[in-house]
Amino acid sequence: MMKKQFLLLVAMMLPLVASAHDIEVKNADGVTIYYNYINDGTELAVTGTYYTDYPDEYTGKVVIPEEVTYMEKTRKVTSIGDYAFCYCKELTSVTIPNSVTNIGEYAFYWCTGLTFITIPNSVTSIGEFAFDNCSGLTSITIPNSVTSISNAAFENCWRLTSIDIPNSVTSIGDGAFYHCPGLTSVTIPNSVTSIGDGAFQGCSGLTSVTIPNSVTSIGGAAFAGCSGLTSVTIPNSVTSIGNYTFQNCSSLTSVDIPNSVTSIGDYTFYFCYGLTSVDIPNNVTNIGDYAFEYCYKLTSITIPNSLTSIGKSAFDEANISTIVSLIENPFAINTLWSGAIFSGETLNYATLYVPNGTIDKYKATEGWRDFKNIVEGVPSGIKGVHLDSDKDYPVYDINGRRLEVPQRGINIINGKKVVVK
Repeated sequence: MMKKQFLLLVAMMLPLVASAHDIEVKNADGVTIYYNYINDGTELAVTGTYYTDYPDEYTGKVVIPEEVTYMEKTRKVTSIGDYAFCYCKELTSVTIPNSVTNIGEYAFYWCTGLTFITIPNSVTSIGEFAFDNCSGLTSITIPNSVTSISNAAFENCWRLTSIDIPNSVTSIGDGAFYHCPGLTSVTIPNSVTSIGDGAFQGCSGLTSVTIPNSVTSIGGAAFAGCSGLTSVTIPNSVTSIGNYTFQNCSSLTSVDIPNSVTSIGDYTFYFCYGLTSVDIPNNVTNIGDYAFEYCYKLTSITIPNSLTSIGKSAFDEANISTIVSLIENPFAINTLWSGAIFSGETLNYATLYVPNGTIDKYKATEGWRDFKNIVEGVPSGIKGVHLDSDKDYPVYDINGRRLEVPQRGINIINGKKVVVK
């Protein structure tokens, strides 16, 4: 979140000063384009004359030439410079030639009238905030020459309905598609290894996201505020889920947390009031503060034996009726004071199921002993599954992955939940 706030601060501090240009050349269609010399004067970068709230140097359709002849010398246009079309609100379309390899920072910042742009395969980098607030864009194709999507590159493109991310992209930057509520689907290719903080935050039109196995880190608030998101699959390459990652994903009814995950951050599923049940995998050691607070429809949770800490208010304001704790040596938790992990209703009316032979430990441990209904063993529907010994039933873990043999914790055998001690 701090990174996001920093990026927004930078945007607010956008300098309103004159932008010098070296030459200006009129195209055959009568449009004047401004350039700066780059690479020791051998190439050209498109620039503007200035960037204020009311510029007029570029309007309508602009076709950038591949090369420009000036003073009897021809040079290739290889870059769209920083701030080149910044605040050109009446710019409607831009054609970029195959000679351009770089689109600079803030290049099309706040070009609210821009509805069409062609980015050629020659482009390898798109700068931060390059298309920020291009609210007229409905679709854009990122060429397969681009290897990363920079911070806030398409932030606030709120009419954007589709985006093609090519297999060449390895990282999606902080706030890359922040507040693109028109975006209904996104395919993240197998080449991507990291998704930045707030990358899809506020994309309320997204209904489903598949995160590929190549992703090893998901940034804080990456999908926060995606209120239309109903399901998400997290690959087993991810080891931690950051703070605020799925905060306010109010339509999320289910989430698969893989066994690779070892920690769940603060506010991760805060206000995900569509969630009905959560199975926390066997390797999670920490659940952060407010992680599942205000998950009103959350009726059951399974807590693994690996857990060593639960943050304050982690399950507060959730109407939990069934808790299956696999913790064999319960640790003290806060249930009575500010930041209580469970609500008073949960303590009074939920059933806490604990491993065989541990009920006395729970009744003697701070916090756990406040549950009014503690039962030794697993609940009906999970225990007592009859399996014919002469049949070879398929075994899966809680995330649907096929297992050779049952593992400790919850397994799915013959379509039934079975707890292995």
